[in-house]
Amino acid sequence: MKILIGYDGSSYADDAIDGLQFAGLPAEAEAIVLSSIEWPASRIRSWNMIETDFSSEWTTSIGKAEALAEDGCYRLQRWFPKWNVQMEASADSPATAIIERANHWPADLIVVGTHGRSAIKRALLGSVSLKLVREAHCVVRVARSSAHHDPLRLIIGIDGSEESRAAVQEVCRRSWPVGTEARILAVHEVMAPINAERIAVGGRIYEEINEEGRSRLKSAVDEATERLHEAGVLTEPILELGDPKDVLLAQAREWNADTIFVGSRGMGRVGGLVLGSVSAATVAHAPCTVEVVHRN
Repeated sequence: MKILIGYDGSSYADDAIDGLQFAGLPAEAEAIVLSSIEWPASRIRSWNMIETDFSSEWTTSIGKAEALAEDGCYRLQRWFPKWNVQMEASADSPATAIIERANHWPADLIVVGTHGRSAIKRALLGSVSLKLVREAHCVVRVARSSAHHDPLRLIIGIDGSEESRAAVQEVCRRSWPVGTEARILAVHEVMAPINAERIAVGGRIYEEINEEGRSRLKSAVDEATERLHEAGVLTEPILELGDPKDVLLAQAREWNADTIFVGSRGMGRVGGLVLGSVSAATVAHAPCTVEVVHRN
């Protein structure tokens, strides 16, 4: 397994590394700790306009990035002494550097904290994390600091799409501690006609659509439950009515989940979204770590 960790020395980045011990990862893996200190745009503009020597500043910036990456490597190897861990430094924007390195390697998993060393530390979701979950081609783990449970508690949001099947597959391929629990959560969002539609086409067609949707979700839940059971994870299938975003977040809070797994896209009514509204809301508002799974 190839794991790329974006590290900036912040407490959020430290939490992201420390939380990997609860991610079901193998005892042996390859990892790169990547630190990036963006070269200021003003420097680039000045450089293009006149002869200016920024070599000492460039060297200093890269040196800071290397020092951060080295700190991240030490922290990671405390938890995973058998991993082959390398460090890399970049003077590109953090999100761009992570995505390009992940694609070139290629990485199986990207790990970042929810926030970084930005001026707006109280932002709901760091711009780096948001760009990664939208544009990366592999699994992206956006880590939050929280108390972990014994046994671990996982929520897997499914909707019958290929992306949600990929999320189930990702959980199954990990090495979870004995007793790990998972809730397989599917949410049926009932369609209801407005008065004009009811007059034009009748209510029966909506009843058929809703019944078909519920049946599809029930089959997806049963399939996922069977696969996770075979992988040795204790599963609880749940099929609820409501808004998928609201129900998923409410379940995570009520159950004190450790990690939520969701697909990058779903079977919503708008198929062309880069990131499904459910996964976007989950990453932004979840009380715990979220892994967004992109279908290869």
